[in-house]
Amino acid sequence: MCRFISFFHNPNTGKIKVWDLCSHNLTSDHLKLDLTKWREGHYLPDGTVECRVVVFDKYDKDFCAERLLIKYPSFEKFTEWVYRQDITVKNLDVRGCDLKGVKFPEGVENLDVSFCDLKGVKFPEGVENLYARFCDLKGVKFPEGVKTLNVSWCDLKGVKFPEGVENLDVRGCYHKGVKFPKGVKIIY
Repeated sequence: MCRFISFFHNPNTGKIKVWDLCSHNLTSDHLKLDLTKWREGHYLPDGTVECRVVVFDKYDKDFCAERLLIKYPSFEKFTEWVYRQDITVKNLDVRGCDLKGVKFPEGVENLDVSFCDLKGVKFPEGVENLYARFCDLKGVKFPEGVKTLNVSWCDLKGVKFPEGVENLDVRGCYHKGVKFPKGVKIIY
């Protein structure tokens, strides 16, 4: 299950820290957090907030989640704040997430949206490697500049692939009659 957006919170002060949106380990290592004070949390695209605590923290998980929701009442508001922080998002794994209303940060180079409903999703510019396995690709507009595209186990009927794709993984796909871009290396 997707746990996007991952963050740390201090249950005693209400402060929030983010760096890697999908990894607590990378965030705590990069920010050199004192884990005796900072706790893991998640703000999910469906609006669910999870704030973990330990028994000796000043406030419980429900209080911490409510405090965060007062400050950031929607996933979109929290995301806006997160993207204004000093973060670099090169790799983003949102497999299985509900992406309705999600705005991706600029600078993402590797994006995994496998097992997601991609209807209405706008991909960020600059994505070089895009993984969209087990997705309904009907009506999906892939970003220009994608070098590697993995659409294995998808229905390719009517899919328009971006020009310039160098590697295309179509394992498990029925591809008879599908028009592939010129010069692409296809992995069956």
